[in-house]
Amino acid sequence: MIKLAATAVILGLVTVLILPFYKAKQQEKAYNRGKGSLEEIAGLAELKSDSDIIVEVLVTDKSKERDYKGLKAIITTLKVNHVIKGDKDIKEINILQLDWETIPKNGEKLLLFLTKGIDNPDCYIPIGAGQGIYKIVKSNSNDKMVIEPHSLVNNKILKDLSGDYEEVKKKLAE
Repeated sequence: MIKLAATAVILGLVTVLILPFYKAKQQEKAYNRGKGSLEEIAGLAELKSDSDIIVEVLVTDKSKERDYKGLKAIITTLKVNHVIKGDKDIKEINILQLDWETIPKNGEKLLLFLTKGIDNPDCYIPIGAGQGIYKIVKSNSNDKMVIEPHSLVNNKILKDLSGDYEEVKKKLAE
């Protein structure tokens, strides 16, 4: 009887002490991936599942600087053309990037995989630094639109995003 009670107390302590730590670590891992972790993403399925929102946007000329934990961050305002995943009514979105990242240029058309900012709730953060940012450009071989990496190249993801952009959008919406 005493062994059973001791086991119950130990299990209770483990649950109270370890479980919150484990949950915090999982949240920190997801947040770190979003805020610019250079950890390689396993593929498109992981990129999609880690994203709070997937959008096609046009970069505007509106941007501003903000201090983010002692680092210079750039907030860029984007016009939303199409929402693939997330709030379908969103018309404009802000993304936060650190100044060492490749900042989108005015007029670029992009496909973005984003997570909601925790410390900056008015902003979204590209998943896996540049692994969540893709340019939508006209193909050199025909008039179809295709995807190119914006800054960081992840061939596992890029392979799944290859081909005609309209087909890629259909695949992402599944």
